[in-house]
Amino acid sequence: MAAGPLALPAGRRTDYGHDNGNAGTCRHATAYGLTCTQYEAMRDRARDCCELCATPGPETGRGALVIDHFSSKKVSFVRGLLCDRCNALMARHDGTAPWGPSTEHRRDEARTYHLAAFAAPTAEQYARADEVIAERCRALATRFEPRPVREAPPVDPVLQPIADDLLSRLHPDQVARLAVLLLSHLQ
Repeated sequence: MAAGPLALPAGRRTDYGHDNGNAGTCRHATAYGLTCTQYEAMRDRARDCCELCATPGPETGRGALVIDHFSSKKVSFVRGLLCDRCNALMARHDGTAPWGPSTEHRRDEARTYHLAAFAAPTAEQYARADEVIAERCRALATRFEPRPVREAPPVDPVLQPIADDLLSRLHPDQVARLAVLLLSHLQ
């Protein structure tokens, strides 16, 4: 997580996040309950960079960082500022998307960031969040259970040499057409 003085020189610091909501109301106030002072303090904490990968806000795909938060019916709190990619990583931490080979190695980093939330949640709020995350992960696990692997049929000592010979002589398209033809004769 980023810390220390501003990472971007004053001339490169963009003024985003204010007066971009309905009727001149800042989105950070209406969507996340942050005052402008709190929002600026969060930007200062992040040094105007993604708090996980340190990409400067102006260099992200949208040209600005997003307010990352944990949200459920039981508990909600603001964690910090992230680029879109790292925000998607936190969806995996939160149990709303599955971990994959390209993200699995970042589990501890995501957890550390979660526990250093800008809003400074109480121990009770963190416990509620952990309950929600565990519930979501259980639900994801059932949705993405690996399918059972079908066992290969036993090798037929009479047909195997014939199949090997056909495979060596026919083009893959011809093999596919032959399979369709053989299956149509079985029906």
